[in-house]
Amino acid sequence: MIDQSGSAAPRVERPSSLRPGSQWFGPITGAEGNTISIIDIDRARLGLAGGEAARVRVGTDSGEARPFTVSWTPDGKRIVVANFRTNNLSVVDLDRALAHLAGAEIARIPLTRADGNPARPKRTAVTSDGRYAVVTGGANTLPDPAPSGTVFVIDLRTNSQVATVTGVGIDPYNLTLVEDDD
Repeated sequence: MIDQSGSAAPRVERPSSLRPGSQWFGPITGAEGNTISIIDIDRARLGLAGGEAARVRVGTDSGEARPFTVSWTPDGKRIVVANFRTNNLSVVDLDRALAHLAGAEIARIPLTRADGNPARPKRTAVTSDGRYAVVTGGANTLPDPAPSGTVFVIDLRTNSQVATVTGVGIDPYNLTLVEDDD
């Protein structure tokens, strides 16, 4: 996406699933899985073995987490994963994942809504300084037109939910961060 709303030069947002400056891609499993796969784009496009460089369980130790979307931290070292069914956010360490070490999911952060309803996280984004993850969530409440969506702010230093914004649309999916240059 390109933001051209200000007087500064347009800023381009990279697809959140592509690691900055690298060949790694973090797609999500099927509709009701509990893993993410890290894909080596170069190996995959050449048809070589090892295109799936790593697979990491996220969101739950059993059952279905339904990982929904991923975002990379700007340094490309961690992957943030929204887990729809388990109402939490996973943080995955790329080096541990690629080394196939246990504990590649280094944090599992519960998401809570002020109204007590399930968080149902969907879209993730990480701020340009890597400090915060921003996550959309909420359920589809139609035909009730009252806004039921939530935006969660997660501190990636403390791996904790530090803020929520409520009443953000109905069942919000998309999210774009536009930061001031100040």
